[in-house]
Amino acid sequence: MTADDWVDRPGFDCWAELPDDLRAEVLAAGTEGWKSVFHEIATYNETWKPLRPVLVRRDWLDRLYGLSDRMLQLVLECCLRRARTAGELRKLLGIPDGRVEFLDDDELLGEHLVTAGRPDVLLTGGVPKFVEFNIGSDVGSVWDSEQVSERFLQLLHRHELADRLAASAPPSAVDARYAAVGATLGLAERDRLTMLFRTDGEYPESHDPARLVELLEPFAQRGRDFGYAMDVLPVDWLELDADDRLIGRIPSADGTSEVRQVEAILRLFVCSQMPPTVGLQAIKDALRAGTASLFTSAASWLLSNKVVFAWLWEDADRLPAADAELIRTHLPRTSLLTASNRLMALADRKRLVLKPADEFGGEGVLVGREQSPDDWAAAIDRGVADGSHLLQEYSRPDRLLMDFVHLESGRVEQAEIPFSIGPYSFGRRGAGCYVRIGSQDEGEVLNLKRNVHVTGALVLDAG
Repeated sequence: MTADDWVDRPGFDCWAELPDDLRAEVLAAGTEGWKSVFHEIATYNETWKPLRPVLVRRDWLDRLYGLSDRMLQLVLECCLRRARTAGELRKLLGIPDGRVEFLDDDELLGEHLVTAGRPDVLLTGGVPKFVEFNIGSDVGSVWDSEQVSERFLQLLHRHELADRLAASAPPSAVDARYAAVGATLGLAERDRLTMLFRTDGEYPESHDPARLVELLEPFAQRGRDFGYAMDVLPVDWLELDADDRLIGRIPSADGTSEVRQVEAILRLFVCSQMPPTVGLQAIKDALRAGTASLFTSAASWLLSNKVVFAWLWEDADRLPAADAELIRTHLPRTSLLTASNRLMALADRKRLVLKPADEFGGEGVLVGREQSPDDWAAAIDRGVADGSHLLQEYSRPDRLLMDFVHLESGRVEQAEIPFSIGPYSFGRRGAGCYVRIGSQDEGEVLNLKRNVHVTGALVLDAG
């Protein structure tokens, strides 16, 4: 597909195409029910909430799933052209030994590394632009975005609007991930599966493990419904027994603890920059002893490194024409920042974005046009000095017209804000549709720390 195909057949957020009276009824339903839609959904924005779902045409979403899967395959092939093992790839990426926890340098690279992923996609003039590709089981907001979609759909059903919209929820990313876990780790019905989370991050409630276990109980129940003996534990509750088996000790109010064995691990945390703990070491020892397995392998984290985007641009001229066109159309030009292109970076501030190669969650990303010349120059010089930053061509995000409610006053306000789209992929099948909506005054870097709104989408059938 060419860029013109996306422009000629738009399908993301069809809100403006609805009749005026139907839009008014949807907003009235949102005004009545937004609290139930966003109840206990992880977000840092405590000022505004969206009043309506994002509406996506089914055929458009299917095309985005297909495009995302091809980009995922190109990322893997790009790495395979350069390395055979995880250790070889790590060294080429300039990642120090020990930075990525659980990494086996001798692990062979292969298709198993791309069984879970989520790109961050901007639309620029209606054309999808892949600005990052998060690869691995730690891709975030699967549960939250699905809950928002389902709750908006339930709200519309209560107000007898869902059928008038011909709206449904996207394919379940939660179920798709559970299926991929089972297929990858070879789990049978009633096998134990444990989702592990960290307590040192910035995710809401992460510093209260007992509370987060409680909040994630519906997620665990979904795994039980899928057929697994499913539970959720923080890494801090783990230890190794005398037989090198991983166990979790669940504290109770009377001071005793319940012991549960941990065998198959669903990793929902990034495996870098982890503080040393007893639980972390226990996971390493169990993996080394072969008494536990991990979804997904830590080597998948390497494929998320943004240097791979620069490699794809280097390779484009030698790829089949269709793949080269896909990269040039949908991947903003990306290159390593070095002393040789420093002057260009300074001169083209308004056309560039500066990104650290190995960070996540938008950490350290600077949009040149949002920086003063002096601040940009200082950031460029720091990037040249540390040798681990990239320059990416700026893609101006299209704007979304959204109605918000002010949480304190109840005031409703309409604003045009940037957004990003995250179609999930589990087992190489597209699922879900995570949407991050920007805040009015937070700029164009869309991550939780910049007060974005976490939301989902509803799918509209043709007509």
